[in-house]
Amino acid sequence: MADAAFTADGVTPLIFSVNPSYPGRLGLGSGRVSGKTEGGEDYLYTKGKAYVLYTLRFEGLLARDFDGGYDYAAGVQEGGSQSLVNWFVSVAADGAEFTYSDPFGGTHQVTLADTVLEFTLTDNGLYDGALTLRETVG
Repeated sequence: MADAAFTADGVTPLIFSVNPSYPGRLGLGSGRVSGKTEGGEDYLYTKGKAYVLYTLRFEGLLARDFDGGYDYAAGVQEGGSQSLVNWFVSVAADGAEFTYSDPFGGTHQVTLADTVLEFTLTDNGLYDGALTLRETVG
């Protein structure tokens, strides 16, 4: 089993030392919107392409992967290192697309689906939490 990783052109890759926990969670969105008009008629229209949501749940994520080398005060990542916090705040902010390499050898062109990154410090330098990625399909 390979290590999960995030990569983008011109950016130091983030290679996780702990893979997401499995079983994984997937969601499939149709890209359609439905509702009722003021007159009570049903409507359905396509607003965008279909997509898959990958929820990556991490248990025992090392501090070096979570925020190692990230300077919160300056808002910059230490050269030659990478962290999930930097990826969330800088690299993939504003909907920038990147490649998620899953532990089974698959690659996915994704964006961050979350607007908040919530992880819990569970032990000395270990974090638990989840991150959701969005991949457009079709």
